[in-house]
Amino acid sequence: MLHLASPDDAKRLREFLAETGYTEEHLALTAGIRDLPSSRLRNVARLRDLTREPSSINTLLRWFWIEMPQDASTAEQHVPSWFIPLALRCGLLRRQGRDLHPEVMLFPTDTFVFAADHTSKIDSGDPSLVLWPNPTSMVLSRFTVRRPSRATLDVGTGNGIQALAAAAHSQKVLATDLNPRAVAFAAFNAWLNGVDNVECRAGDGFDPVAELTFDLIVSNPPFFITPAAHYLFCTNTLDLDQLCRRLVREAPARLNEEGYFQMLCEWVEIRGQSWRERLAEWFQGTGCDGWVMKSSTLHPGDYAEERIHATASSSPARDAELYDDYLAYYRERDVEAIHGGMIAMRRRSGRNWMFLEEIPGTPTDPFGDLVEQTFAARDLLQSPRADQQLLALRPTLSPDVRLEQVFRHVDGEWKRQSLTLRSTTGFNPALGVEPLVAEFLRRCDGNRTLDELIRAFAAKMDAPLPQVQKECLDAVRTFTERGFLRY
Repeated sequence: MLHLASPDDAKRLREFLAETGYTEEHLALTAGIRDLPSSRLRNVARLRDLTREPSSINTLLRWFWIEMPQDASTAEQHVPSWFIPLALRCGLLRRQGRDLHPEVMLFPTDTFVFAADHTSKIDSGDPSLVLWPNPTSMVLSRFTVRRPSRATLDVGTGNGIQALAAAAHSQKVLATDLNPRAVAFAAFNAWLNGVDNVECRAGDGFDPVAELTFDLIVSNPPFFITPAAHYLFCTNTLDLDQLCRRLVREAPARLNEEGYFQMLCEWVEIRGQSWRERLAEWFQGTGCDGWVMKSSTLHPGDYAEERIHATASSSPARDAELYDDYLAYYRERDVEAIHGGMIAMRRRSGRNWMFLEEIPGTPTDPFGDLVEQTFAARDLLQSPRADQQLLALRPTLSPDVRLEQVFRHVDGEWKRQSLTLRSTTGFNPALGVEPLVAEFLRRCDGNRTLDELIRAFAAKMDAPLPQVQKECLDAVRTFTERGFLRY
């Protein structure tokens, strides 16, 4: 078990790790430690070789990255005198004879250091494994709206990465998890990183938060769609995608007006029902606007292979058995495809809207601002008086927009073949445009209303105002929806 010491002790640990070079940047660039130790990658021998020279950083890496016991008398030469007693007291190390054994992995990110289970627990099959920060947790962190929040909830907190990130813009954060070990790790990580406005509670879903409501709820739930639940961090006992549906249905009651719920999830497509129809039912009667971004689609066979590789030790016989179980499970339920993506919901009184789309991938930079901008744009476009409102606003072309021209060589000359408007941020949307449309957009600098812009453009083109207004409004709607125009 992990134990908390004083805030000063946590600060000493953080500062020593940073000074020694136990940071994300150093591990990746200087020490050459790019990959997690893994029996699947067969890279443990190489990692041991990279850390063979006696030093402070290699002592830490061998304990908290590679999971190597080390002789206490040797290790004492490379760490401060206070470090080993404190690590033993906190549960980071365990003494066994002359050796000191690591009890946790320490995983540095650009902002925090997270205690988690070592990768060997995947091979041991321990269902209470607490995972280190992984690609999905990083996606959710980039996806999250970062406006000020009076109260934020992290459902399925795991190592606490979402809760700690939310603490910077929240007065208070509650972090919950069904796995008591995860709750202990999240609380330890809040202490280790000097974050004092995070409270961790054990329990299922929204049960631990009683009647509380929040301005922001985030969740990276155990959404794997598998025939049996095993690891608490990725699988659950509900059939198919019903856990994600349950969270979508239950979250609105925990949201304040204008509050957001954001989640990564997977869902199935059943024979005779499109994925859009399936998700539309999840949102019915929630009192929330919804934006679904589908980023992946896999055939059941491909999905089974991927999940087996991620969660089961390598064994041809066991792989075959698991694969048969997975496919039988999907066939019995007429599953034709499994989709993955992100869901954002916002509680709002009045007539709600739902926007479902397929995206080419997820941004590598934070895009919480894009979420807020998209919701604001959809609100405007869904308004019964959208055209009148648009005409009164002063549109500005986003500074992230670029106009790309493609020319081809014809009869000894370069002739323009196409014009494309493309955003360099977010989902990098691109739209083909005509030269006149590009010329109109150039004038959208926030100084004139859309009505003034259209009237001036119609006069310049010597074209009937009603026709120009209709065509411009149609184009502006599209460009507003895709984030090219802002107000």
